[in-house]
Amino acid sequence: MSAKSSAVQGLAAAAGLLIAACGSASALVEETPATVKPVPGSSVQQVQLSAAATHRLGIETQAVRAAAGANSGRSGTHKVIPYSAVVYDTDGSTWTYVEGAARTFMRNRITVADIEGYTAVLTKGPAVGAQVVTVGAPELLGAEYDISGEE
Repeated sequence: MSAKSSAVQGLAAAAGLLIAACGSASALVEETPATVKPVPGSSVQQVQLSAAATHRLGIETQAVRAAAGANSGRSGTHKVIPYSAVVYDTDGSTWTYVEGAARTFMRNRITVADIEGYTAVLTKGPAVGAQVVTVGAPELLGAEYDISGEE
C-alpha cells in the first residue's frame, strides 16, 4: 500500500470517527430537565423531571408517618414529615411535594401544627405512606414557578 492510500484511509477513518462522534453527541444532549403540566381542577402544577435532572438534584423522598400521639399530649390525628420536606409559598403558605408516578411530583398544601427538631407535625397533609420530597423540594418549587435563579 502506498503512503498516499494509507493517508487517505487514515483520513476516511478519522472522518468516520468524527461522524460517529457527532451522532453520539446528540445522545448526550439532555432532554428537557423539567416539564410542568397543569393539573385539571387545581391551582398547582405537576412537575416531571428527566432521569438526569432527578439524579443531578439528588432527589430523595420519605414516607409520611402517623404521629406517635399517645405520649406527645396532642389530640386528634397528626402526621409527621421531615422538616426538609416543607416548602413555603410567597405568602407563607406551607406545602410539600408528593411523588406520584416515577419522577413526577405535585405540591400539596399542608398545615403545620408544630416543628420538633427536624420533624414537622401536620394536622393536614398527604396520606400516611405518601412519599414526600426531602431533598430537592425548593428546586421543584423553582421549576413549577419558572424561577431559573439566573439573570
